[in-house]
Amino acid sequence: MQQEQSSGSVVTDKMDQATEVISARTSDAVEQGRGAVQRQVGQRSAQLGDQIGAASHTIRQVAEQARIDGNDQQARLADEAAKRAERVSNYLGEVDPERLMADAEDFARRQPWLVAGVGLIAGFVLARSLKASSGRRSSRPYGSANRAAYGDVSRQSSVYGGNGMTSAAGEPSRES
Repeated sequence: MQQEQSSGSVVTDKMDQATEVISARTSDAVEQGRGAVQRQVGQRSAQLGDQIGAASHTIRQVAEQARIDGNDQQARLADEAAKRAERVSNYLGEVDPERLMADAEDFARRQPWLVAGVGLIAGFVLARSLKASSGRRSSRPYGSANRAAYGDVSRQSSVYGGNGMTSAAGEPSRES
């Protein structure tokens, strides 16, 4: 009886050890995944910040040109847009990826309808672009662009030589 209890406690100890190992490995995997996501967010946000910074520079040039042309109202609007773009660019360039993700989550919690609307519009645009591209793909015959469509005998070569074209009377044409 004593031996059964000790073997039962050994099994329980082994199960506890296995559970701890699995838990530790799961935590490590989660941390590695979180680290990879944060690295990607950091890289992408820096790239986006650079692109927005370049766009703000272009907007400033537009504002200067509008001032030269005498359009002060448009110049002020372009300047305001450039200032906001620079702020976003600086934020994206300087923010910690973890902080960026937390800010995005906070924004989504405060403005759920806006986030849902943006998602809806993005989905609609994506669906339309996919539909348009599938229409272009289906209008082309499979394979090479120079290949005749199925059933098109006008460009097939004849076994007897020539191009396989016939005259209006149904007789083989004399073209070679």
